[in-house]
Amino acid sequence: MQKYNILILSNPNDIYAKEDEILADSFRKDGNNVVIKWLDYDESLDNTFDVVLKRDTWAVKEQDIPQYEKYNNRLKQRLKNKPIKKVNFYEVGCNGKKYLIDYYTKGLPVIPSFDNLKQAKELKSYEEYILKPLNSFGSAFGQKSVNKEELEKEFKAGLMIQPKIKFKSEVQCYFVEDELLYTFEFNPSKYPDYPEPTIIELTKEEKDLVYKFVNETNIKVGFQRIDFLRLEDDRLLLLEIEANATFMDLVFLEEELRNQVIEKYKQSVYKYLSE
Repeated sequence: MQKYNILILSNPNDIYAKEDEILADSFRKDGNNVVIKWLDYDESLDNTFDVVLKRDTWAVKEQDIPQYEKYNNRLKQRLKNKPIKKVNFYEVGCNGKKYLIDYYTKGLPVIPSFDNLKQAKELKSYEEYILKPLNSFGSAFGQKSVNKEELEKEFKAGLMIQPKIKFKSEVQCYFVEDELLYTFEFNPSKYPDYPEPTIIELTKEEKDLVYKFVNETNIKVGFQRIDFLRLEDDRLLLLEIEANATFMDLVFLEEELRNQVIEKYKQSVYKYLSE
């Protein structure tokens, strides 16, 4: 098998970066040269790698977000026209949460999402709302809870409005390319306490719903994760899609399944590199 020079982008200050060490070790066992760096690595290294895998690069603290955005945007622009191959760089969500508004407008089962105050106020049945920066990613940084009276005063350009919805759990579906490999349910939610999840089997109807979004993302290589809220009536509503710096919760998997997932991910990358 051909050997490759692989750069894994990860944030060493994040406790979840252990997942990327696991991936790196597995690639190394195949004889590849693997280096782990953050987004600010030296540009002179660009041409020394066959592929860049974007992994857990997100800011750990809210005050680190400007630095993250600076280096992330700079790197995306720098690599855009270079021949080096890139995985999980430019997929849905790489520019923030606008896709949620687009999906909701299309009628997909998404938490109602708006960047327009007038449209949001037409939702008569909600008393509380969450304001989220449109250019943010998966974390809760920058979010603010407001009531109906505060909404008009607090809303401004660059924010997304979502109603505060009652739910009983968070369901996360994990993929390599478009293949669903496992599903975790976090009770009562993943954040802020990050409880150990339960692995679950989706119903046929739930899988059909999940694959509506798989068809939208059209991921051809690498990981993606699609997250839902399970409402009190058991319906699933899309919370977010992580196809850019996707954390896969590999540490919660039994060893056999974890190894299978990693192998599928590696084969996805190798196939991409051979094209």
